[in-house]
Amino acid sequence: MSGPQFMHLQSYARKANERGQSVEQVLAEASRAPEYSKHVADPRPPSLVYGVTADEVRRLHDEMVAAGGVEVTLKDGRTARRGIRKDRHTLLTAVASHPLPTDLVNTKPDARADYERWREHNLAWLKARFGDKLVSVIEHWDEKHPHIHAYILPLDDPTCSARQLNPAWQAKEEAMEVARSAGHDDKAALKLGNAAYRARARELQDHYYEHVSLACGLTRTGPKRERLSRQQWKARKDAAKLTARISQEIDGRLEDVVDAEDGLERSLAVKADEVAEKLDLADQALEEAEADRAEAQRLRQQAALDAQNAGAHIQQQLNQKQEELEALHRQQREAERADLHRARQEAEREARCLRDAQAQINQDRADALREAAQEAARVVLELFFGVLDGSVRPRPDDPRVWIIRDDGLRERARKLDLFELIKDTMRVLYDAWTKITEQLSPSEQEVVSEQIAEPVKAAFSQEPGNQP
Repeated sequence: MSGPQFMHLQSYARKANERGQSVEQVLAEASRAPEYSKHVADPRPPSLVYGVTADEVRRLHDEMVAAGGVEVTLKDGRTARRGIRKDRHTLLTAVASHPLPTDLVNTKPDARADYERWREHNLAWLKARFGDKLVSVIEHWDEKHPHIHAYILPLDDPTCSARQLNPAWQAKEEAMEVARSAGHDDKAALKLGNAAYRARARELQDHYYEHVSLACGLTRTGPKRERLSRQQWKARKDAAKLTARISQEIDGRLEDVVDAEDGLERSLAVKADEVAEKLDLADQALEEAEADRAEAQRLRQQAALDAQNAGAHIQQQLNQKQEELEALHRQQREAERADLHRARQEAEREARCLRDAQAQINQDRADALREAAQEAARVVLELFFGVLDGSVRPRPDDPRVWIIRDDGLRERARKLDLFELIKDTMRVLYDAWTKITEQLSPSEQEVVSEQIAEPVKAAFSQEPGNQP
């Protein structure tokens, strides 16, 4: 059995959204109320998988909302308790559909067993994710594919916020709060929050795939319109997953580098502004000096006139005053030029330091990417070598599960998420090696094993610090 699979989470309020969906509409459709089941050719009541019926969910929901409330601050500073608004999302739902048709599941025992195993994995995942807030799980058999609906209530939250039960919504609100505290406006904060929502939603779907779909032989996506065999589809999926993982890792590190570069550019801009301000001050001082010089010229001319009228004594006093003013202006200009020179030298020194820091960041990024690629190659080679020496092998009672004797190697493969990507190749290698060894004596097996392992050991010897 194969096919794409995912879990859809959505919350609802008592007030209908733009699509006409509300708590009442969702639960009535689940119960197959006639006015809400016109999209189903032959509506039939749902089967209860876990918890209470959809009608009982409505009763629990209404009691929870009636008992809930929100503390608000009035204009005069006093606090008051208000009831739950009708547009607050108070019910969280989860929907998952099985890829096999309903008719096939109802008529084929193997298909029925596959569906029931899938249903139990879904129930286990929902319980682990939502605990006692999961109040009901039902299944529908009157549509093209059998599917389940889960209903989750924020029973221990007096504000009755079902959105807080959605991990993606929690990530969005946390990212927006961090963005606002960092000085971003509401538009920028919303953009960062939506990005966090999408990232967390992808993580949630990946977790669902790893704990439900993968255990049931389902895929994350399908072959769509491409005419691929199952093996081609599997190879394409593995390659895409590895490419996406490497791309995400590179994008994350590039974002760190861009952030660092932005910080450097901002620092340089600040220093440039400081230098420009000091230059403006120097220009202003020169303008004032020119004004003083013009004033001195005017005083000289006036002094000449006064000297003609007042005599040599007044002329001597004016000349002395003029010299004092000019000496003071020279001292001021020299001090300002010295300050400006020091400021320029300091700005140039800091600019060199910032360029050196940027170069180091680029080098660190390249080293980190190279080390990540080398570690992935080392782990793959160790796994292949383990298949040859028997330390990596499929479990006898379940060939789909592989045993890795080395705890360290198993942990490194898990962290890099490589094992799922190369297990088909390892299986081919294991089967080929098993067939070879069945036709050889023990001594011949040892010789062939050394010959096959030699390229792997040679690859190890090319990496510093590796010992096969």
